Amino acid sequence: MPPVEEAIPQPIPFLSSVPVSAILLVGGIVLFVILCYKGINTAASAIIASAVVALGSGMGFIDTMTNTWIAGVGEFIGQNGFGFISAGLFSFLMRETKSGESMANTMIKWINPDFSPYIIAIVAALLQLAGINTYIFIVATMTFSLMKKVDLPIYIGYAACIAVPPIVTFTLPGVPAMPNVLPTMFLGTTTMAAPLLSLATAAVGIILVIIYMQHLIHKARKNGEHYTTDEADEFGSSAEFGDLELPAFWKAILPIVLIIVLVLVFQNLGLTAMQALIFGMWITCAVIVFLNWDTCIHKIKLGRILSQGCTEMFGFIFVAACVYGFGKVTAASACYDTLMGAFMNIHVNPYLTVWLSVCLIAALCADGVGGMVMWLSTFGPMYGPGNQLGVNPAAVHRIAVSAATTFDSLPHSAMLAQGMAVFRTNMKESYKYSFVLTVLFPVIFSLVAVVGAIIFY
Repeated sequence: MPPVEEAIPQPIPFLSSVPVSAILLVGGIVLFVILCYKGINTAASAIIASAVVALGSGMGFIDTMTNTWIAGVGEFIGQNGFGFISAGLFSFLMRETKSGESMANTMIKWINPDFSPYIIAIVAALLQLAGINTYIFIVATMTFSLMKKVDLPIYIGYAACIAVPPIVTFTLPGVPAMPNVLPTMFLGTTTMAAPLLSLATAAVGIILVIIYMQHLIHKARKNGEHYTTDEADEFGSSAEFGDLELPAFWKAILPIVLIIVLVLVFQNLGLTAMQALIFGMWITCAVIVFLNWDTCIHKIKLGRILSQGCTEMFGFIFVAACVYGFGKVTAASACYDTLMGAFMNIHVNPYLTVWLSVCLIAALCADGVGGMVMWLSTFGPMYGPGNQLGVNPAAVHRIAVSAATTFDSLPHSAMLAQGMAVFRTNMKESYKYSFVLTVLFPVIFSLVAVVGAIIFY
């Protein structure tokens, strides 16, 4: 007998119509937020929300959930899993050798404890300026010890880490980061495009961040909030390894400096940011063991370092991967292409058109750089040198870049989930701070670029 062909489930016409699928798409994102705020595990929330959005998929519910969603989860783990494992090992060694604690103790002697979050922000900004896009894995290591030392909630450290890099990468002139480089290929500009407009945009962003961070610190002190998220409590405390002596400050800070140098060197040798991070972290881990030989070999034990260090991030990898899968499902929605086309054809003031369309595409993609590339590839040439719209390409460059970091941080953003995973926090605890710092403030400072362009360009 000839083999029986397996029937491929087809989408339901009513559910896969553009209006209904758009409702399901918005409903899925809203449901995801509600479930997270109700305390439902982020991974479970992402799966449930994916199922709602998948009802309006152009490929059918079953195919979307069993292929698109699963493929997204696998893609994320494939691209980032080893990075998470490496970061877990690095974090474990920095914590259990008390290197992080030693570093925090010394830094607090130099500054007012309430200024400690700014150390985190500055380090994150410097790593971004150095082109290390995987900065969050490195900064998280010092954040736990620093926040514990000054007795501030971990969400403040997380907020400090995510606050400044969007400003550095998406507003400053001359930064060699990809978001600032990409428009030059389509608009005929340089990375120094509209420097005064760029600096004004960055200044507004920095002022907003400083005011907000001071508000968070003051509120935490006033409400008696303390450091309660000690990752050692969850993943094994150094107490089980005996009474360990704090290493010298130079031994504590050297791994941070070394990993920054190694990542830069490896990237210049042609490795991707993630590959550079992985190799840099494993080499640095070996250096930490060497610098703390007695502690690592005779007290913590090498076998325990490898088993606990390499596996403590497993749960967080899956959580971030589920959110990434949710993003893939939203892109498979039947309304996706229609909405994308509508976003790209918004017609108001040309500068405001750029801002609106890039913001909305970034929201739909949950990827600012991807949304900006999509816009540039379609409309970039229209706004280039000698354009018929009467706009300045340099001003368009600045608006497009700053707009790309607005709605890309909605709850279905995989990068957001990754950051929260690294900081051992969740949507319920930290998204409100993420929203203010990575959505609301970027909307404000990118609109400053729009207003400035309309008035002066």
